[in-house]
Amino acid sequence: MSLNPVPAPQRRWFRLPYAARVGSAWARLTAVELPRDRWRTAILVAIVAIPIAFNAVSLWTEVTLAIPNVNDDAFHHLMVRSASEAIARGENPLDSWGPEMDLGAPRFLFYQNLPALFVIALDRLTFGLVGLMNLLNITRYVLMLALPLTVYWSMRRLEFTAIAAAGAAAASSLLSTEGLYGIEYDSFVWRGWGMFTQLVAIHLSFITIACLWHLARTGRGLVRAVVAASALVVSHLLYAEMMVITGTVVFLVGVQPRDLPRRVWQFALAGLLIGVVTSYLWLTFLLNRPYIGESPYDASFKLDAFGVRTTLGWLVRGQLFDNNRLPVFTAAIALGIASLLLVRQRQRFLALALFLVWLALYCGRSIWGPVADHVPSGSMLLFHRFIGSFQIGGILLLGMGFEAIWRVVSLLPRRAALLGGLAACALLLAPAIIERHGYYEPNARWMRETAAAYESDVEARAIIDTLRSLPPGRVYAGLRSNWGESMRIDQVPMYRVLVQEGLEIVSVPLPSINLNSDLQFHFNDRDPVYYELFDVRYVFAPRGLVLPDFLTPLATTPRYALYRAPSSGAAMFASSTVRRSMPDKFALFYANREWLLGASMPARAFIRWDYPSLDQLVPGAAVPRCTNGTIANEQREPARVAFDTSCPTGSTVVIKTTYHPNWRVTVDGVERTTFMASPSFIGVDVPAGDHRVIAEYHSSSLRTVLIAIGIASLVVFVVVRRYAPRVWRRRAAARTDAPPAPVE
Repeated sequence: MSLNPVPAPQRRWFRLPYAARVGSAWARLTAVELPRDRWRTAILVAIVAIPIAFNAVSLWTEVTLAIPNVNDDAFHHLMVRSASEAIARGENPLDSWGPEMDLGAPRFLFYQNLPALFVIALDRLTFGLVGLMNLLNITRYVLMLALPLTVYWSMRRLEFTAIAAAGAAAASSLLSTEGLYGIEYDSFVWRGWGMFTQLVAIHLSFITIACLWHLARTGRGLVRAVVAASALVVSHLLYAEMMVITGTVVFLVGVQPRDLPRRVWQFALAGLLIGVVTSYLWLTFLLNRPYIGESPYDASFKLDAFGVRTTLGWLVRGQLFDNNRLPVFTAAIALGIASLLLVRQRQRFLALALFLVWLALYCGRSIWGPVADHVPSGSMLLFHRFIGSFQIGGILLLGMGFEAIWRVVSLLPRRAALLGGLAACALLLAPAIIERHGYYEPNARWMRETAAAYESDVEARAIIDTLRSLPPGRVYAGLRSNWGESMRIDQVPMYRVLVQEGLEIVSVPLPSINLNSDLQFHFNDRDPVYYELFDVRYVFAPRGLVLPDFLTPLATTPRYALYRAPSSGAAMFASSTVRRSMPDKFALFYANREWLLGASMPARAFIRWDYPSLDQLVPGAAVPRCTNGTIANEQREPARVAFDTSCPTGSTVVIKTTYHPNWRVTVDGVERTTFMASPSFIGVDVPAGDHRVIAEYHSSSLRTVLIAIGIASLVVFVVVRRYAPRVWRRRAAARTDAPPAPVE
């Protein structure tokens, strides 16, 4: 008999394998009841409120200073203003022509539109007293402040604890990367990228995930899931594509085997409804894809992302969540992953699954290229934007990590637990807030300096006012590759200011929305032929800049000069000597660039394109250029160009705006067949004699029909779902209460 016997329970525990002992300790930790007294509740409220208050103060200049943008928010402001003006003219705002940039484009036909329509609705509700630009800035500001609230609500809907939801909410608005176009606010503030529609999409992504999860777990909330996902589709097509994969993960993780048949039917019905409701956008997008620009000059990382080695290196070093600071968020994510061994719940495995799936996809086209070629967006799929969905998964894990810390702290005595909770909050938020302050402070300072420069630059406003008073025509204010980048109002290049002012310009595309966008990079401001081809009538330049003699001075100030350029107007006679077919937009771009830089363009020898087409064309008779004809009495409106032609022979007329099949051209009231003429302009053959030519952009009726079908389908579904069960119950009750049939 041993002198020091070991008690049986202790002996049994001691003999357990090491992993089992650790598991036993974790089980005891899991059993800790998360406290809910008022002090700890106050800490959780503070965790969510502190980042909101910090952002409200740090980003205040975003809403108080209505100045020209240095990023893509200039494009979003243009979208809002052009759609608002289309409504005022009685046009269809979802399919109207915008002449301001890229030699004209039906921007809303190619681009998601719900965020812009929301701003326009606010403008109508406020009777135009606030202004579209101010409302756009206010909307962006409120969305940035409200992101923690959206994350908190979504995580609670995902069945996470209030502690996990509070930690994730606090971190969501404080992420930091090296400008990687993700959820971090570098993507949205004035000095950043100006991704307004993505900001809307991030809110809707969290909400849609929560609604789909609730549907997968309970079978309820189908209408809410459809509405949230539909709003996401019409707010951001790329994030909607990502939600297809995310929704599949939600389905696989959230649905229990016993519910599988019913959930398959419900998710299939939800997908069908979402597709019908949003078909006006995605279907017309696919039908018009040949006419949507894809820039061959974009940085390769946008299409390809960064590869496995670089991506994993950034993750391990904390650069995907904690760039330039102590990687506390990254550590919390790692702790959240480890906590899956502590608390095994489906929503936690969902967070890990989303994180890993999107991490793999974010590694880029080097892995997933063959698969990507078969999705609807194909070559337009921007792998670098997958960081948004990856960070959504990371935020969920981060909340889990914060909860694990809270559980450990809760083992301490009450006072020590409170102090430990405060320390955990400080550790979570302090490095992020300090780093974000260092990013936002220059942003606010540069905005104030630009606002002061913009207000004091009366010379620029005088030139702009002069441009408004002159006959309409495109304005050239330089390019990024020449003096256009140095002619600035403090931080903002003048060509961006002209976008903000709504003038028609030839400049750097924002973004490359159509087939002509990137050809603007090749505008040669030393050659008068380019001014004629692009219908550039005015040049806005620094005073003292040596420009060609064919430019005629119109106005000068101590800093600027305005010139008239040699353009004959919105249309020109041309010869059509070659007819070619072209299968895709990249081949078309390179062929048009070769034409633009070659000898055919100065001779006005245009190519007639059959695009998109693979047909072998039979060469037709060449149409010579009318050398002694005239084009006069020009009238220009946003979606209409009218002029008189006079030529003793039949001729080809090229209208200097971007080709789209929705343009209709009439000659003396008789519609004529249009074709694409190089580079991607509208071409039409006009008979001999004097004629009135009118070109008008006609919005497609297909989009209107699809909108009506989508709304009707959703209304019918809601009505049937709401009232049909009541009718069925009444009929069942009536059958139950009916007297028995007599027995013969």
